[in-house]
Amino acid sequence: MSHVCCFTGYRPHRFAFSADGLCPEQVARALGRQIAVLYDEGCRVFITGMCAGVDLWAAEAVLSFQQAHPEVELWAAVPFRGQESRWSVPIQAVYRRVLDACQRVEVLYDEKAAQTDPAACYRGRNHWMVDQADTVLAVYALEDTDRRSGTASTVRYARKKQRRILYIHPRTLAVVEETVQQIMFPMD
Repeated sequence: MSHVCCFTGYRPHRFAFSADGLCPEQVARALGRQIAVLYDEGCRVFITGMCAGVDLWAAEAVLSFQQAHPEVELWAAVPFRGQESRWSVPIQAVYRRVLDACQRVEVLYDEKAAQTDPAACYRGRNHWMVDQADTVLAVYALEDTDRRSGTASTVRYARKKQRRILYIHPRTLAVVEETVQQIMFPMD
């Protein structure tokens, strides 16, 4: 089985984007660089959670990378059908384009579960992705104090499952890998 990587990270509103500073395209390029590094390490499957922000930027980077490397697969982990219904029309269009291009699509929960407890559906989606993956590529600041975010929860779950975690800092785009000591003796 080939190496598998899943993505987690912030939604667009969590970034400090500005006209003369960081922009979404820079985050997407940083993701693209790490996708290439992971490919060189043997990764052939990438999993996106299909939310606006890092999930879709990473998916688009994988699709771009596939043009030169058609053996790479993109899998979509969709928490429930219709998750995109409240997003802007342009983001919905990206969502549909990415979804149509995926080699595998897993819809994890039905509409009833989504109506009853959508947060549980997102959490279950995140766990499913980590369970499939060897590596988690997280656009996440370790100093982030919002421990309730989906990204923070996914990182904690990846630590519990002893997955390799690579971080792209959301402001500096610096890449670091979590060490085994950090996993065995988590800071939280």
